[in-house]
Amino acid sequence: MFLSSTRLFLIASRYLVQGYADNIKLTAPDIATRCNMNPRALMPALRRLTQVGILKSQTGGTSPGFIFARDPETILMYEIISALEGEFKFHCCCDLTEDVTCELKECGACMVYKIMNEGISQTITQLKKVSISEQNQISFKL
Repeated sequence: MFLSSTRLFLIASRYLVQGYADNIKLTAPDIATRCNMNPRALMPALRRLTQVGILKSQTGGTSPGFIFARDPETILMYEIISALEGEFKFHCCCDLTEDVTCELKECGACMVYKIMNEGISQTITQLKKVSISEQNQISFKL
């Protein structure tokens, strides 16, 4: 359902939350080694979250690496996942291409469309209740 880089970041975020608490920037290789993952697979998420301002990054100098741009208690899971995955939406068949002809004529009449959007809506509601630090039950020692 989610991109591999999104799932990897959610795992790596445990270590980044601890890095924020200890005011330590963590490099992609450090994070990847600690979490037993490939740094190349993690980098798209780190880059994207830096672009949107959720992470700060520093290259070179005495302390290169990544750190949350603000307190992880204030960063919602929804914010992370929507930044990495885009809009949460199940598209109506008729919205996919002009060539599709649906007998129902309107999306609201489609049971699949209704069920999928209800599920997405409930998921969004839950993701907006949980901060990235709350989803991280395991703490790492740096």
